[in-house]
Amino acid sequence: MAITLSQLCANTEKKYSMKLIAGHAGMGNTVRWVHIIEDSEVPDFLHGNELIFTTGIGHVGNEWLKSFTVSLKNKGAIGLVVNIGPYISSVPSQAIVFCEQNGFPLFTIPWKTRIIDISYEFCRRIIANEKRESTIADAFRGIIRNPATADDYSSMLNRAGFYDDSSYTVISLSILRKSISITESVVRTTDMSLWRMLKKSGNHSSLFMKEGDLVAVRQNCSEEEIVMFCELLRPIAEQSADTEIYIGVSESVRGFAEISQAYEQSYAAMLTGRIKGKEHVFYRDIGLMKLIFGVKDKMILSSFAEENLGVLHRYDSEKNTDYCSVLRKYLEINGSVLEAAAETGVHRNTINYKIRAIREILGRELDDHTKSMLMLAYLIEDVLDIYDNLNGGNKQ
Repeated sequence: MAITLSQLCANTEKKYSMKLIAGHAGMGNTVRWVHIIEDSEVPDFLHGNELIFTTGIGHVGNEWLKSFTVSLKNKGAIGLVVNIGPYISSVPSQAIVFCEQNGFPLFTIPWKTRIIDISYEFCRRIIANEKRESTIADAFRGIIRNPATADDYSSMLNRAGFYDDSSYTVISLSILRKSISITESVVRTTDMSLWRMLKKSGNHSSLFMKEGDLVAVRQNCSEEEIVMFCELLRPIAEQSADTEIYIGVSESVRGFAEISQAYEQSYAAMLTGRIKGKEHVFYRDIGLMKLIFGVKDKMILSSFAEENLGVLHRYDSEKNTDYCSVLRKYLEINGSVLEAAAETGVHRNTINYKIRAIREILGRELDDHTKSMLMLAYLIEDVLDIYDNLNGGNKQ
């Protein structure tokens, strides 16, 4: 949740004589907070995306401002406001050139402008924006939880620029390390980067956490923008070692009441990506998985898998055989004995022997219908395994 520097500084030139003298390209950056720093040694405790104020007290001359500005940018600050007065008579040209070349907004305010007044107003605007974004996120969470309540949130969402006759796409994102979700911790340290991506598109968007995953609701967004957003997300996950990122994208839906369905689609697509090892997956491309995720009663899914594969699992367990894995490989390569032998590193006669044994254990011929049923059972097992790893298997 973030406000851009341009939004934060609206009307400040007239009210506070605050002038932007360099770094115009960075005005779209998002602001986390404001902070006053007088020490030329920029502290390490900046979190990033702060707007910094300085009066220059304790310094002699103005030349230190260039190195100070460079340090601020390197520490993740997004702009500098210089209080022109008894300690800083003017901003050196080297600092202005650096800020302009690097898109680092540089402002000046006269000594008569009290920093406490302008910083108070900025903090108030930041907090108000965070409250607004939180309210929007809560509305979308509520709609996802119960689509029947969509009308209850309609007026508030309209005031925020979201409209019931617009189209919406929902994106679900999960970041894993060794099969454990670290999405929330990664997002906490990169939320400003995520918001910069969303703000650049010009579309109204809401970004929030839901059950350990990051969810983005995007209004009137083209598929090209969605693909670009997915590509931009990858470096965020890659900031941490040994991570995997999975992104699911819904179909485009119209109206608030359909956003819940879009969320379910994005979630199903994201889990399909986890199963198949694909970074980003569109719901329209998940095929049979639509049927599986459409069944909300896990007992039905479990029963289907047991009816088709249970006897083979039990045989493997009792006899220490690998018939379940051999059968799956055989099905995945469309029943080619030669390819199955090549991929498993055994002779084709061994595969033929195992397939005959599997037919006997199952008591079924491996015709096209049976193959489809068995492959569906394997996919169901994949989904049930994922569910078991999510919230103790309580994800519905």
